[in-house]
Amino acid sequence: MRAVLFRMGSVLRNRLFATLVVTLIVAVVCGVVLGFAAGARRTSTAPDRYTASFGGSFDALVQQSDGEPPRSGEVASLPTVQSVEPMTFVFGVLIAADGTSLDSATVFIGSFRAGGVRVVEGRETDPHNPNEFVASRSFLEQNHANLGDSFDLVTLTPQQAHDFGFAMDDPQGPRVSIVLVGVVDGAVQLEDPVPFAVASPALLDNYEIGVADTLMAVDLQPGADLTMLREQLDTLPQPGLSLEPGVLIGDPVRNAVQAQARGLWILALVAAIAATAVLGQMINRQVRPARDERERLSAIGFTESQVLADAVGRAIIPITIGSLVGAVLAIAPSGFFPFGFVRVLEPNPGMRADWAVLVGGAAIFIGLLTLWTVVALALTGWATRTMQASPVVEAIATRAASPTVATGMRMAFTRGIRERGSVRGSVIGVLLCVAGVAAAITFGVSLDRLVHQPFRYGNNYDVAVGDNGADALPEGIVERLVANPDVKSLTLYAGTQARVGERSVPVLGVDAVRGTGQPRMRDGRLPASADEIAFGRLTANDIGAHIGDDIEMVGPSQTQVFRVTGIAVVPGLGANDGIGEGGVVTMDGFTRLDNTSQPTNAAVQLGVGLPEFAKSVPEFGDGPPPNNFVPSAIVNVGHIRAVPFVLAAVLAALALLTVSHVMLTSTRNRRRDVAILRSIGADRRWITRAVLWQATLLTALPVVVGVPVGIVVGRLVFATFADSMGAIRDASIPVAVVAIGAMVTVGLANAIAAAASRAARHNEPAQLLQGE
Repeated sequence: MRAVLFRMGSVLRNRLFATLVVTLIVAVVCGVVLGFAAGARRTSTAPDRYTASFGGSFDALVQQSDGEPPRSGEVASLPTVQSVEPMTFVFGVLIAADGTSLDSATVFIGSFRAGGVRVVEGRETDPHNPNEFVASRSFLEQNHANLGDSFDLVTLTPQQAHDFGFAMDDPQGPRVSIVLVGVVDGAVQLEDPVPFAVASPALLDNYEIGVADTLMAVDLQPGADLTMLREQLDTLPQPGLSLEPGVLIGDPVRNAVQAQARGLWILALVAAIAATAVLGQMINRQVRPARDERERLSAIGFTESQVLADAVGRAIIPITIGSLVGAVLAIAPSGFFPFGFVRVLEPNPGMRADWAVLVGGAAIFIGLLTLWTVVALALTGWATRTMQASPVVEAIATRAASPTVATGMRMAFTRGIRERGSVRGSVIGVLLCVAGVAAAITFGVSLDRLVHQPFRYGNNYDVAVGDNGADALPEGIVERLVANPDVKSLTLYAGTQARVGERSVPVLGVDAVRGTGQPRMRDGRLPASADEIAFGRLTANDIGAHIGDDIEMVGPSQTQVFRVTGIAVVPGLGANDGIGEGGVVTMDGFTRLDNTSQPTNAAVQLGVGLPEFAKSVPEFGDGPPPNNFVPSAIVNVGHIRAVPFVLAAVLAALALLTVSHVMLTSTRNRRRDVAILRSIGADRRWITRAVLWQATLLTALPVVVGVPVGIVVGRLVFATFADSMGAIRDASIPVAVVAIGAMVTVGLANAIAAAASRAARHNEPAQLLQGE
């Protein structure tokens, strides 16, 4: 053991600079991997930490969608209910002091707690003063408003709201002057970034105003649960109230947050695997004794176990020190996490040391690198064996058309006598990195296509006519659309709420008047009869519905049983956010659930552009707005599109690091081979071509194998990801992008090889043999 320790100390002193370089590389790579891991954990826990800092969520959310005055008093009187805070959507618009109509702002009356926000500036409204309101931060930013500004709230009467909704041009409801007294903000703005205002509840007490939906934040009595509340809601004279668990951060936002967190975890995991392979090979090349060195050690009595212990001992030092330093370095970028939209949910922004991840990750990193080194050293043997060329490589090399190709192939895939590393390990390391790059790019391009192609998340139409809050489409609009030759496809939708067990499900009735604008299917088929239904993927999972099942649904009119015919990509219309939520039935099936509702939306596919269509439909004035509704899940997914490409960049850097190290060490350790080639007549250009072939073949083999594997993996991962939100799951095959990336990789490898072999190409044979 003393001999082993003495040799370790001697070699480390002689190779101090090289050891420091390897330690620094381990520290940087480990810091990057642990930084992503800590960022992933910080991202995944952000919703819960935000909720805790908010003081927790309410117990239940009751929704009333009948357009009648709030029934919060009835709900508050139930035995299971401790308190109710309602927030009612009203048919009103705010008018600024300069006369500007703030049409983009949604107006509510009541308690903003039901909206999942809190006051972040100013104060709450006085519940007895009808002339005060609070607004979201987006309201202030979009309208350049400040605390203390006055606005006029212009409203519709209940009858106007029932008959016309927002399509009414002559509002006859009360006009009230209100003052902005507070700013509210919260996670709800991630799910629905539309600016909104919440006026004092005294408005509904003092004026008769047309209303639509009412949300009620409910806190339950100790010991009560949602099942008990559901049973008591059903005893009310007009049940018709939907019930959901009280959440401060909705499922779409949480799903998007977890998608970003999963992306970071995958990035950290893949980077850790690739880094283990790359750094393992680098350390292996650093500590492995060459053949002549092993011969000398064997001659003085070193056993194979002692040689192995010496090499592993020298490897553990840069591995351990580098990993621990990397754990400290990983704290520096922690302030960048969580990034994008998730940053809104971080209650304590800034640098944060997650020691559980950093110390645990460093320990895992040390273990993986040490294990890789031990296995790599042990598998190659320690006896003084002669190095034998691979029969496959020799068979191909002897048939090569050019001597430079044959020489480059032997240099790429055969380890020389003085070389310390494993050719097989180097090729595997590069292959893993290339496969990871191809998978990440495939996933990223598919994700980008999902965000930018609306039909993939249910918006397979150009214009949505209606959906203005009224109980029916404008009179005569369907006939005019049917008669319009510019309308290529016309589908009518009606919306209601039904219940499956305790779960409220938004249901759309579909009437395909013309064309193929019906919802797209992921599995199965669309409903064809009145007793059939297709669910979105998320709703089907929530209620445990499968194709062929019979599902009992409680609608506003009566209870009916439907046969599940498929899984649909549900469009976002009315109160339904779409994609994986809700269900679709025929219009006859819709009537079985709700015999009072009528179609409120007309989804139109056009054969011409919007300007041309507007000219043929005068009632649209300047023209219908384009179909720009984007579900919150897609909005939030759009914020994480950069993650796959960051992963691709990290893996590409690791691949180039491997190739660079292999070329540098190979050129240095093959000085004797180059000197012999120069002595028998090979000039500088000949040597250059051989080295470039070495780099090309070393990269081309992993590219040829890794790219197809990576594309398959990327497509499978994307299909799983799209399935988790209910979108269309077919993935893109980015042939052009991957091909360009492969060519760039090979080109960079050749540039590195040319730089690494410069000395070997320019020195004379005698100079090359000086170190031998």
